[in-house]
Amino acid sequence: MQKFLVLFAALLLAAAAATYARYESFDPCVWIEQDLAAENGLPRLVVRARIQAEFLLRGIADPDAADCLLAWWDFRADGLQAKP
Repeated sequence: MQKFLVLFAALLLAAAAATYARYESFDPCVWIEQDLAAENGLPRLVVRARIQAEFLLRGIADPDAADCLLAWWDFRADGLQAKP
């Protein structure tokens, strides 16, 4: 049981390190902003406005980390579905 706990902790640490290495942040709102900017080649200010508008259309005036995480997962899932 202890071996599984150590393995789980190591995997969790590796995932956290990989996330921080890619995004330099643990904030999912930053993740979606960086991914959209990279995909579309738009300035980050434009991407921020687009994200805020999308949240407003969903009725979310002030998105929190959970809202951004769900939006990021939707964005990633749509990107994976679009690839052949």
